[in-house]
Amino acid sequence: MEELFEFLFGAKGRINLAQHWRSLVIFSVAGLFAAVILFAAAAIAAPLFIVMVVIVFIPWLMWGFAIHNERLHDRNKSAWWLLVFYVVPGVLGHFAKPAWLAGGAGMALHYAPALASFALTIWGFAEIGCLRGTAGPTNTAPFRSPAERSSALCYDTQISGGEPPKKRKKPDGR
Repeated sequence: MEELFEFLFGAKGRINLAQHWRSLVIFSVAGLFAAVILFAAAAIAAPLFIVMVVIVFIPWLMWGFAIHNERLHDRNKSAWWLLVFYVVPGVLGHFAKPAWLAGGAGMALHYAPALASFALTIWGFAEIGCLRGTAGPTNTAPFRSPAERSSALCYDTQISGGEPPKKRKKPDGR
């Protein structure tokens, strides 16, 4: 159970492309359940809706952040790229809306940030959801083979800051 919780909500480490898509399917199904719970709470009473947003929606968003953060680590990028892929397009889209009403020049002012927003969104989709991860160790997360992950002797010098254990010599002196 602890491994599942760490896999779903842990923002450390890396996940490959297949794990990312599997996580997104689970994340989407959970989002549908969260939406049903939030709409039911909104229908009952507004204060209950606010409580349910804190209990249901905020952890769901944190889960999505963790999934994408781990994927960016696999691409050797930091989590700050989430701002470029999600926040900047939202801000650009927000600025594009009022420009639409200013006539002919406003139309050009509308399309420039709208197209930039769309381009950043497509770039984020390609970067996070389509491109293969970095082979070997990265600056953001160490690479561990499946055998190393299951081994009790796995020692990560980047996290602990210490020296790796010395290899034991075999009895024949090698």
